[in-house]
Amino acid sequence: MPSHPIDFELQAHYFVTPELREVFAEERRLNRWLQVEAALARAQAELGIIPSEAAGEIADKASLDQLDLERIRQEYQRSRNSLLPLVKVLRQACAGGSGQYVHHGATTQDILDTGQVLELRDALRIIYRDLRRVEEILIALSTSHRNTPMIGRTHGQQALPITFGLKTVTWAAEVRRQLERLKSLYPRVMAGQLGGAVGTMAALGPQGREVAKRTMALLGLGWLVPAWHTSRDNMAETASWFALVAGTLEKIANEVFLLGKTEVGELAEAPPDSLMSSTMPHKRNPVFCQRIAALARQIRPLAASVLEGMAHEHERDPRLLWSEWLAMPQLSMYTGTAAAYMVAVLDGLEVRQEKMMVNLLQHRETVMTEWLLFRLAPALGKAAAQERLHALVRRSGEEARPLRELLAEDQATGPLLTADDLETLAHPERYNGLAFELVDDALAWIAAHRQHDPEVLLP
Repeated sequence: MPSHPIDFELQAHYFVTPELREVFAEERRLNRWLQVEAALARAQAELGIIPSEAAGEIADKASLDQLDLERIRQEYQRSRNSLLPLVKVLRQACAGGSGQYVHHGATTQDILDTGQVLELRDALRIIYRDLRRVEEILIALSTSHRNTPMIGRTHGQQALPITFGLKTVTWAAEVRRQLERLKSLYPRVMAGQLGGAVGTMAALGPQGREVAKRTMALLGLGWLVPAWHTSRDNMAETASWFALVAGTLEKIANEVFLLGKTEVGELAEAPPDSLMSSTMPHKRNPVFCQRIAALARQIRPLAASVLEGMAHEHERDPRLLWSEWLAMPQLSMYTGTAAAYMVAVLDGLEVRQEKMMVNLLQHRETVMTEWLLFRLAPALGKAAAQERLHALVRRSGEEARPLRELLAEDQATGPLLTADDLETLAHPERYNGLAFELVDDALAWIAAHRQHDPEVLLP
C-alpha cells in the first residue's frame, strides 16, 4: 500500500490533483527518460555518429510497453542507480546489436535533468492555466464589487472604509505579477542537459554541440552552454517561484478564512456537503482554504532546500542533486494543487455585502477620524486636532454617545464643522478615496498584460 498522501488510493487527491499526480507518475517519468534516450540516438544518427538502423531500433523500443517490466523491477532491486537498470533493459531489448548505442556519450545526470525539465513543462502549463483561471474569477469579482463598501483593517483592527473590489483587485494584481514572472522564467528553464561526465562533452566527440542541439530540438527544448550540471540557478528560480505563488495563494486563502469567521461573516467558502463538519451540522468549515495554507507551509521549506542545492561541489554533487530531484516534484504538485483549490474557493465564494455594511457601521463615525483630522487641522493644527479627536473618541465610547454630538458641542471643534460635515460623518461608506478609480486602473493594467498571454506556455 502507498505510504504518502500523494500516492494514497483510498484517500486520494487530498493534497494532489489527479492531473498532477499523473504528470509525476513513475511510468511517465521512466518513459520520459526513455524519450530522451531515443532523441539522443536519433540526433546521433542524423549526424552519422551511430547507424540510422540502430537509432530506429532504439526509438522503437524506448517505451515501457515495449520492455520487460519485471526485468526492470529486478534490475532496480540489484542496483540503486537511478537510470542504469532502465538503460540495461533497453539495451537488451534492442535487436541486431543496436543496444550498444543506447546512452551513447551521455551521463545519468544528463537524462535525469532533461527528464525533470520535461516534467516541469507539463506541470508549469497546468499551474499557468489554473492561475489564469484564478485571475479571471478575481477580475469578475473586482468588477462586480467595484463599489461594494466594507471596512479596511490594519493591525487586525478596523481602520478606514475600502471596497471589496479594491481588495480583490489587489489579489488579482499579485496573481498577474506571478504570471508575468512565470512567463519570464519559463524560457530559461526549458533547456535540457547534455554535457557528458564532467561537462566537456568528450565522449560525444567533435560533433557534441550539434548532438546536444539536435537532441533538445527533438524534445522541444533549448540547450544551454556550458552544461548546468552544477549550475542550479534556473531550478532554484523555479522553486522560488513556487514559493512565491504559494505565498500569494495562502494570503488570499487566509483572508477568506479570517473574513469568514462567525463573528465577521463577510465571506464564506462554499465547500461541498462532503466537507461539512462531521458532528456539528451548522458549521461550514473553510476546508479548501485550510488545505491551501497547509500546502504553502510545505512548499516554502522545500523551495529552501532547492536554493541550498545551488552550492554544488566541483563538477557533480549527488548529495545536492538528489535533494533537488526529491523536492521539485513535490513543489510542482503542491503548488498546482493549491492553485486548483483556489479556483474552487473563488468560484464558489459567497460575498455577504449586508454583513460588510454592518461591520463598516459598527463603530459609526469613529472610522471617519482621518477625514475629521484633515478637516480640522487647518484651523487647530494637526497635533492639536489629533489630541482633541483622541479625547472625543474616548468620551464617545465611555458615554455611549454619538461622536457627532460631542463634536458639535465641543468648543474647539463645534464652530469648525458645518451641518454638511456632520452629515458626512453619518455615511462612512462614502469615504472611499480613489478606490473606484484604483480598481479601474488595476483592471486595465491586468487586461493589458493578459492580452499577451499565450493559451499554453510554449515550447
